[in-house]
Amino acid sequence: MTSEYTPRSKRNLDRRIKRKSTLAQRGFACLAFDRPKDGVNVGHSLRAALGFNARMVILGDKDPGINVRKLSTDPGRAYRHVPILEVDDIFDAMPNDCTPIAVELTDDALDLATFVHPERACYIFGPENGSVAPEILDKCKYVVKIPTTMSLNLGMTVNIVMYDRLAKSTRNRDS
Repeated sequence: MTSEYTPRSKRNLDRRIKRKSTLAQRGFACLAFDRPKDGVNVGHSLRAALGFNARMVILGDKDPGINVRKLSTDPGRAYRHVPILEVDDIFDAMPNDCTPIAVELTDDALDLATFVHPERACYIFGPENGSVAPEILDKCKYVVKIPTTMSLNLGMTVNIVMYDRLAKSTRNRDS
């Protein structure tokens, strides 16, 4: 009686290859904030991150007075559920193989209404009283804007971008 031996690692590999994913959708979104200054807006943004299932939040060069554990506008306490990294340079913390997308009102920015979101994206938002730093814009593959007649507050902008991503991914999955 002869039986052919298959190493355990090969059996496990075969099982992983044949098993279908149970995930509802592929990819992920993370959020990054360039020089955030206002804890109220950061709290609203963290609430959006939690609500729309962002996988990570990066706070680049944040105001030292912002304590993510004590934001009244983040009642879900996002820091307990979503990793929040505080760094000097957003790109040092950005996941590998992730597309950086600045959300900014510039003349050459792509309109969010027609933008096709990449599978793995990091959306970068500027400070409440300014714009995404030029050196960050230069490193982004895309710059998108919400087609409004004026700028929006940070929390509202994050909610709109993340909802747009969700709505389009759901629409694409169902078609």
